[in-house]
Amino acid sequence: MVNIRQLITLLCLLLLLSGCIPNEYKFENHTDEDASKVEELVKGDDRIKGAAALFYEDHLLVGIRVKTFSRFNKRKIAAELEKKLKEEYPDLSVFASADSKILTETNKLILKDDEKGMKKKIHHLISLAEEET
Repeated sequence: MVNIRQLITLLCLLLLLSGCIPNEYKFENHTDEDASKVEELVKGDDRIKGAAALFYEDHLLVGIRVKTFSRFNKRKIAAELEKKLKEEYPDLSVFASADSKILTETNKLILKDDEKGMKKKIHHLISLAEEET
């Protein structure tokens, strides 16, 4: 029979381990641009714990997930990242957002191998994000 101390210890251990979600970064490039600057900027910012970046034709779409204690400044963080990316990629239409919907949809676009209609989906995501603000 399981002792109550063992049960509590096991539950605490499971709770501790469930909070350890690894940082996830995904980058997809369908252009001739160098994606290393995006990786460097995103991974170098200690407020960001996950990101998805998609280069497609003349667009750069970036969705980010900020750390828990940075949640109150997530729009500011996304705006700063977007400004830096526009400086690095002046020829591209750059859009960065800390909205979880943008991150999720960008991940879906990266995982999909279907390039047909991707530009339309990117425009739709950008218009949705700008509509909310």
